[in-house]
Amino acid sequence: MDQNYRIVKTVESSGAGASSDMHEFKMTPYSNGTTVLMTVYQPRQYDLTTNPRFNVRGGMGWIVEGVFQEVEIDTGRVVFEWRSLDHVDPGLSWTMPGTTDTSGDGLHEDSPWDYFHINSIDKNIEGDYLISARHVSAIYKLSGKDGSVMWQMGGNAPTIHTTNFVFSYQHHARWVSENGTHTTLTFYDNASNTYNSTGKFSHGWVIMIDHVAATATMIKEFGAPEPEGGLLSGSQGNMQMLPNGGCHIGWGEHAYFSEHTADGAVVQYAQVAARPSNVMIYRSYKYEWTAQPLTKPALWTYSREGERMVSFVSWNGATEVRSWNFYTSENASGPWTYAGNQTKTGFETEFHSPSAAEWSYAEAFDGTGRPLETSVIARTFRPSEGLVRHCNDRGCDYSARVEDEHYVPYELEVNVDQQYLSPNRGFNTSHYYEDFPPNTTSTTPMTTMIPIKDSNADTSADTQYGSGASATTTSINTMIMLIAVGLLAGFGITVLAFFLWTRGAFSTLEPLADTISRRTGQFGESVTKSAFGSKVLGKYTAIREKEMDGLESGSSSSAGSGSNHA
Repeated sequence: MDQNYRIVKTVESSGAGASSDMHEFKMTPYSNGTTVLMTVYQPRQYDLTTNPRFNVRGGMGWIVEGVFQEVEIDTGRVVFEWRSLDHVDPGLSWTMPGTTDTSGDGLHEDSPWDYFHINSIDKNIEGDYLISARHVSAIYKLSGKDGSVMWQMGGNAPTIHTTNFVFSYQHHARWVSENGTHTTLTFYDNASNTYNSTGKFSHGWVIMIDHVAATATMIKEFGAPEPEGGLLSGSQGNMQMLPNGGCHIGWGEHAYFSEHTADGAVVQYAQVAARPSNVMIYRSYKYEWTAQPLTKPALWTYSREGERMVSFVSWNGATEVRSWNFYTSENASGPWTYAGNQTKTGFETEFHSPSAAEWSYAEAFDGTGRPLETSVIARTFRPSEGLVRHCNDRGCDYSARVEDEHYVPYELEVNVDQQYLSPNRGFNTSHYYEDFPPNTTSTTPMTTMIPIKDSNADTSADTQYGSGASATTTSINTMIMLIAVGLLAGFGITVLAFFLWTRGAFSTLEPLADTISRRTGQFGESVTKSAFGSKVLGKYTAIREKEMDGLESGSSSSAGSGSNHA
């Protein structure tokens, strides 16, 4: 994907049968950007009657095999494929068929039992893999040669034993460092799958494995700064180590994210949405990202009674917007009048106007006052007589179906006021969007400077201007400043020269001036006597002599008055 959110390359899984899923898609470390790692959830028929713990009888069952692939980006060739059933028996699962909302009951191809649930993949420089599997509550190191399990931490058959922590239903395992005796890794411990738990709160953990002792020790812990002491997230989540030794954590089921310093102090804690909204964040990352979508900003304008107006503008994916200008008109094609400026206040910016207008559009500006894009042209929504009583100054209530006794059959003839018919709204099909840059022939504030406040902007100027005339205004101001500086510099040099002259500072230069004068005279005489001097400079010499004669006798005639001036 590029900075305009256009897909420039698609990499698909192959070989396993099922398509890749959303749990992992990662550029493979140490591959020089040539391969990616991806997860595949592969349903298969499986005999679930062999283990009484599965509680399935009377026929073949269905299971989800956890698969991952390393795929070559350019060719789509599978470099490596690993399948969970070949290395981890379903009897080791912590999530039995039909026990959770994500387990599946294993009775049908539409509800296969997800016994493994792979959710992250990493690769080291030696070519081995690190994976996390939620439904077995285990993290594995796998051989890059034959896929065999080199060690297992957590779950029902661990080869590495934890010392000061217990984890379950974890996500996002990542290597930090490795040597012959020790491994450092990070992961997000959910500590719960909503149905069962091993801890009171979820955490981000840094773990040190001692391979000689076959033990794992938690050496750093990062928690959510909630009044209760933390958050318990029954699904999703991740932990990203930052270059300064701190970390960024996405809290999964809770649409929150946080940033922590290396000593655990919280420097940022953000809430995207409250838990009852059912909005969740699978993973959250912190990176430098600048983008501008090709879509237009969205604008909705509303006036309950035609006196005041409120506008709501947003531009999903645009990272540089700091301010919005608003323009209004009584016609869908303009001319447009500047209505005001509003600093961006979040995903959606709200702007209130003291008077209503029929049509509006908004223009986005960055922190320096540079225009970015114009929105759709929106007609102000004014509720009908039947709707207005369900509205307030910012919008209207959600609608509902009429009661059965008031139901209107389709066959019944009805009359709708002409002004409420959609083709009569007045939109100009050939002009849904305002031109960008806006049309300079309109009455938009092309000659009006709109101050844009931005705490992130360059502090060398207290005010930036967001208008079509900003560049011209800046050029004029720069020219005036240069002229003023030049005048001041010239005045200063003149005063300094006069001061030095009155103090005799230039008297030391008189011998040098005399020497230059004598040598110049000798050179002039030699040139005059030459052929070039006699032919070309003769007239100038004669004119110069007449000038000197005129000055000595008090004549006011100029050298340029002679008819033979060359």
